[in-house]
Amino acid sequence: MAMAFMTTWSGRPCWRYCNPSARNLEGIVFDVDKDGKVTVEEQCLDRHPLSQLISRESVTNSKTKIPWAVNLFSEWIMSGFVQEDVEVGAVSEHPSRGVLNLSPTQSNVTLQPQKTSANGGVEFAANSGQFLTMAGQRDARWNYRWGVITFRIDANTGSAEETVLLDINQGLGPSKSSPKVWYNKKDGLFIQFVGRGATGLDRRIMNAKNVIADGKTWNVVVFGMRQGRMFASVNGVTLTTTEEQPSRFSSELAYDANSFIGDNRNDGNMAWAYDTILLGQTELTEAMVRKLEGWAAHRLGFQANLPADHPYRELPPVLDEEDLPRRYVHDDEAWTAWGQSLTKSVTRVNTGGDRVEPEGWERVFFDDFRAFRISPSTSNEGDLWQAPGWNTAVGNDARLLPPGATPDVYPHDPENQLQTISIAKQGNTWYGSAFYSVNDLGQGYVWSGPKIFRIRCMFPKIAEHLLPGGLFPAFWSYGIEFLYWRTSNRIEVDWFEFVGTNGYYYNGMSSHLHYTHVKNIFVRQNDSYQRYKVFGGNLTPLENNLGLYVWDGQFHTWEFVVDEDWTYVNVTIPDRRSGTEKWVEVCRCPTPALYLEPMYLLVDYALRANDGLPKSEREDFVIDWIEVLQKTEQINAIPKPFVARPQLVGDAAVGGTLTCIPNVENVTDLRYYWFADGYPLTYGADPTYTLTEVEVGKTIRCMVKAVGALDMPEAWTEPVLVK
Repeated sequence: MAMAFMTTWSGRPCWRYCNPSARNLEGIVFDVDKDGKVTVEEQCLDRHPLSQLISRESVTNSKTKIPWAVNLFSEWIMSGFVQEDVEVGAVSEHPSRGVLNLSPTQSNVTLQPQKTSANGGVEFAANSGQFLTMAGQRDARWNYRWGVITFRIDANTGSAEETVLLDINQGLGPSKSSPKVWYNKKDGLFIQFVGRGATGLDRRIMNAKNVIADGKTWNVVVFGMRQGRMFASVNGVTLTTTEEQPSRFSSELAYDANSFIGDNRNDGNMAWAYDTILLGQTELTEAMVRKLEGWAAHRLGFQANLPADHPYRELPPVLDEEDLPRRYVHDDEAWTAWGQSLTKSVTRVNTGGDRVEPEGWERVFFDDFRAFRISPSTSNEGDLWQAPGWNTAVGNDARLLPPGATPDVYPHDPENQLQTISIAKQGNTWYGSAFYSVNDLGQGYVWSGPKIFRIRCMFPKIAEHLLPGGLFPAFWSYGIEFLYWRTSNRIEVDWFEFVGTNGYYYNGMSSHLHYTHVKNIFVRQNDSYQRYKVFGGNLTPLENNLGLYVWDGQFHTWEFVVDEDWTYVNVTIPDRRSGTEKWVEVCRCPTPALYLEPMYLLVDYALRANDGLPKSEREDFVIDWIEVLQKTEQINAIPKPFVARPQLVGDAAVGGTLTCIPNVENVTDLRYYWFADGYPLTYGADPTYTLTEVEVGKTIRCMVKAVGALDMPEAWTEPVLVK
């Protein structure tokens, strides 16, 4: 990575302008070597990135307008290529900027593009077959969620009808040639992403006719994926797909591929040149797309070609709150102090006693498994649970399978409305199961702030002396940030993990801040931090005032209450006096900041072979229902850019259609999540839902997620009763 990255494009060391208005930065010396420049390495030296240290208030309240450049906070860029980084002459290698060190090269002298002048760009001569190549990106579906190309092209040259400008992971299949950008003399510019659909490829293509193809005029294209739907613009004009898009997008890892700048398959290419090619992580807001368009246009002086109403047609962009999305900023001193506070006198003060009754909560999610709704996590088809998820290590010694595979490790009982996940043996191989509340790219159900997770489940009745030691079922969560910011540490909280070596042992609330997926300088620690466990002990009357043997063949409801101050673990056990169940507390702890982060749910059944294999061919984990609650004030909140709570209008009767009025200003990209008494009906970009007989007597609510806005805020409608 170019260590002086922050000062190159903007022309100014950004810290000199940010520091005076950021009170929490006072006294920090960024220019460690006192050479008059602040490198990225100096900016991040033993601290969080500058973008995480600056408060939004210091930016929005500042009278000083800080000129903006795409590399102002360079963590956004995974791979970047700008013409300043190559000398005039033949280009055998273009040094890469960004987190990933992937420099495109060309060893064949006749196929090398040229830089003929200081500001002319990297040029590919007509009919030359010139191109640069670099290693494919297996994780491009996460690492390259958006891109920018500033280019000029001469449609009057070249013997071929079309020329490829950029082709990531070239090939056919999910995550292949994705993204890909090419120009056709007749039909204009095309941008493509490819994922997996229910019956084949999910190929998203956008086409632009407004490219100026005279070989002299620069154009800018900004493209990407945002919460399952593709977006793109050319010279500030928003594009649409050639066919209606599905509301969700997912894909597979891309193996055995190479990526190309230029057309490696066509020596009849048009003459073209690029100034900048950027590929970045996370999902851009609509406002950030406009900033990228404005920056590119002003950088090369073609801002007059932007639409008349473009916010940056007259003036270039400046630093604002869009540059400061909410991120988890880890305080390791507080984390260590929390971990050290987890003494038995704190965590087990009420073990076996009556639970603290949760108050002020409302149901926001409830699946009683009335239907089988587990879909492949690499596909666009699912709108509830996704399997087996992105982390293949979850199964331990059992190979994770997707739904529909053999053996079936996701058997569903429609009559009793029970969902089972299993470990099962076929031949000499054990197979495991896992499902997530989001797909591999992070679209689905996520809950932030205070929350209650509940699961009612049962394990088969097995005597302890017959219990297979390798059984390892779990109910747990990951933080969502890691899927979008590949430079972030990954949050994991294990609400319960049971081990077959001891049927009374509760391995509870093991809490982690893991390594980053991509090693980088933007985090204080690339490796995992110290983990802490709230409860590790036997749920016996003698040891913990409880009598709960997990493999007892009975249903128990587990409850995990994450409130602002305290977190409680509760469970139902048989009440011999009443013959019913009663709630008891298992443990409690002060709530660390990590627990309040946006999280999604996972349920899995894994196998630890070294601890002992089952003698049977299958072991089951049976789930009756899963429920999530949030605070009433969270549900009633009206965050910016909502100007009022969303509203449901229409005929609330069987066959009638309800329409959700989002009441959002200045944002167009929205998702609508529909619920009936908390049961998730579906979600997507459609603001309407047609009611069926199944919803009669239930209350319908819609949660609107403003995915095109900063931090993707959510707002809820009032409930409407279906007649």
